[in-house]
Amino acid sequence: MTRPFRVTVVGGGPAGLAAAARLLEQGGASVKVRLLTLGHHLGGKASSWRDGEGRLIDHGQHVVVGFYREMKALLRRAGVEPKQHLWSNQGHTYIYEDRDQKVHDLALHRNPLLTLAATAGYTGFTASEIAGITAFVLRTAASWTQLESLEGFDDMCFSAWCLENGLPESVLRTNAFRVSRDGQLNYPGEISAYQLLKALSAFDRGWETCEYGFPDGGMTDRFWDPIGAYLTRLGGELRFFQQAVGLERAGKRVTGLRVGEPDSSGHHEQDQRGPQRALEVKKGSVRVATDFDALILAVPEGCFRRLCEGDDEFWSLPPFERMRALRSVPPLGLQIWHRAPVTKQYQSIIAGLPPPLSFVIDNKPVVREFRDDPRYGSVLYFVGQEAGFEGLDDEALLERCLASLRPLPGFEQIDRAGVLHFAVMRNRGPQGRYWYTEPGTLQLRPTTVTPLDNLFLAGDWIRNELDFPCMEGAVRSGLAAADAALEWRASA
Repeated sequence: MTRPFRVTVVGGGPAGLAAAARLLEQGGASVKVRLLTLGHHLGGKASSWRDGEGRLIDHGQHVVVGFYREMKALLRRAGVEPKQHLWSNQGHTYIYEDRDQKVHDLALHRNPLLTLAATAGYTGFTASEIAGITAFVLRTAASWTQLESLEGFDDMCFSAWCLENGLPESVLRTNAFRVSRDGQLNYPGEISAYQLLKALSAFDRGWETCEYGFPDGGMTDRFWDPIGAYLTRLGGELRFFQQAVGLERAGKRVTGLRVGEPDSSGHHEQDQRGPQRALEVKKGSVRVATDFDALILAVPEGCFRRLCEGDDEFWSLPPFERMRALRSVPPLGLQIWHRAPVTKQYQSIIAGLPPPLSFVIDNKPVVREFRDDPRYGSVLYFVGQEAGFEGLDDEALLERCLASLRPLPGFEQIDRAGVLHFAVMRNRGPQGRYWYTEPGTLQLRPTTVTPLDNLFLAGDWIRNELDFPCMEGAVRSGLAAADAALEWRASA
């Protein structure tokens, strides 16, 4: 009897979950899958958990966008209908503009032509800027619609590309423009024109792809745990508190994976109220796993880099040598449970606030348990990126964010006196960071298939169909890694 194809997947985020599901769905009884994850909750950088008092904590405010086709399909196969757990933005994104101190609604419509008209009619732009934007869009139509290759734009920053193609310089100083960069956590630096054009091309296909929804509970509870249960039903094995710390090789094959138990003492306290650190393993817990035929590493680039520290031969291999130049950024989050309500309901996030936390949403009407809890008038989630603001302690960060709300209609009662509790998530450790989509990064990123025959990579930082940071890119990368592993097995 032929022995099953044994695959170890490292990483319990969207990429690892998708890879494990595809292997089990395609391989059936002929494939044995073991998934190792670092913590006690699934979801990776899109996870959620409870603090010591039972409050729901999220790694960050996540959204599920209309073009997340593969992620939604995976959820449905796991028995979850995404629409039942998503608060739709109804096409709205609100942007605060400093120059007139007003909140403007960038509305989308079900009809793409109406959406274009609404964008051109965004009240945060002047009449002359709208004329310049219209001319710019017509001049660059081939790029927006991907009628020409976008990869050649990777070495150019998006701002320079816009100016070269006639976008009025004053538009670049608006928060509406800055939001396009902030959304991929690239401030204070620039973003690759390729990365942003790829993102815009995914959004720019009508209402179905542009609409996005906010989860009505924790991402792990609503989405990732059901997928984990689905993997178990398919015969997969989940192992929590497993930290990969090294690879062992023989020629062009990975022969062993060094795994230990992470020392997570104080981990959650640091997630919430101080700097998250890179986890170390407990003494004496490291073992070498050899019971696999193929290995899929679905971990952030910083974690991957730590796996082979000191292995000069490994890092001399071309794709790995290039990726060492990739940089990452620490996402930052702040959650505030407040006594007072926000008196004006916004259907979506408000963007354009001062960094480091440029986005805010009131999750009181969004998350079911907050909606029904009389203790809270509002539950505010701020998200952004910490680089350049590491010197702000938690209290200073809170005060800065509260001050940023003062010009916003409906937030008049949100002051320090009404704060019941707040939590700061500083994701400085490699397990919580995002790769930095600065110009020139495309050539640095590895592909799913590696120079080692039985090693495959997954994650949104790996080259994939979308090629910009998002959960859907991670899911598609995981599916591609599983397919590559199955193809390798078939050809071996």
